[in-house]
Amino acid sequence: MRRRSPCFAAVLAGAALLAACARGPGPQYYRLAAGEAGPVPAARSELGLAVGPNGFPRYLERPEIATRDGAQELVFANDQRWAGSLRDDFSRVLADELGRRLGTSRVALYPSEPRFRVDYRVLVDVLAFEGAPGESVTLRARWLVAGGDGRALLTEESRVEEPVAAPGYPGLVSAHASALSRLAGEIAGGIATLPGAR
Repeated sequence: MRRRSPCFAAVLAGAALLAACARGPGPQYYRLAAGEAGPVPAARSELGLAVGPNGFPRYLERPEIATRDGAQELVFANDQRWAGSLRDDFSRVLADELGRRLGTSRVALYPSEPRFRVDYRVLVDVLAFEGAPGESVTLRARWLVAGGDGRALLTEESRVEEPVAAPGYPGLVSAHASALSRLAGEIAGGIATLPGAR
């Protein structure tokens, strides 16, 4: 059996170390989460909500976090990524926020079938949802609230600008969550004005 010299082993070890350094530490992963809980609203325990399906821009259906670079250009960060689907996380957080703000746990998220009477269905068409580290996050969306019979009761368009309060991508992701929380507040406020939700 042929034995390799110590010098050859050292060369192999050095090559492996260089390859590891070239790869770098790897991407960072982030998850969209609900914002900080506010005051507990008046309970509407019998109110039933169905959320979705929600429309989402195709350019955001990728793992890399999108940031603005000027008015028209977007940059996708290869090493800063969403841990899952941004579309799915958006819908999940929106449903959680609506339930919390309207004081009900009866919230079904598409494609799950509700196991309770649905009073309102919320549909959101996201037009833009990106920002720039150290600056702000923009969330533009058209949304519709329909009754249990499918008839449209409210149709609105919202534009939320949320400043990025902390440095780097963690601050940017927190601003995404805060912008979504504000959108949920606008939708919940609209639902609360409807006769069946009072």
